[in-house]
Amino acid sequence: MANAKDPVCGMTVDTDTDLKTEHDGETYYFCGRGCKLDFEEDPDKYLDPAYEPHM
Repeated sequence: MANAKDPVCGMTVDTDTDLKTEHDGETYYFCGRGCKLDFEEDPDKYLDPAYEPHM
């Protein structure tokens, strides 16, 4: 089992999930549908090094 960090909320999530999306050749994984939708709406916001994930 591999883990990844949800870029929106910062939670650790299992990479064996359907809650994932591709952006610029990278796969991102999410804890829930809301985080996935937020990311897809504005990925640059969540990939900005100054962004701090919060739950």
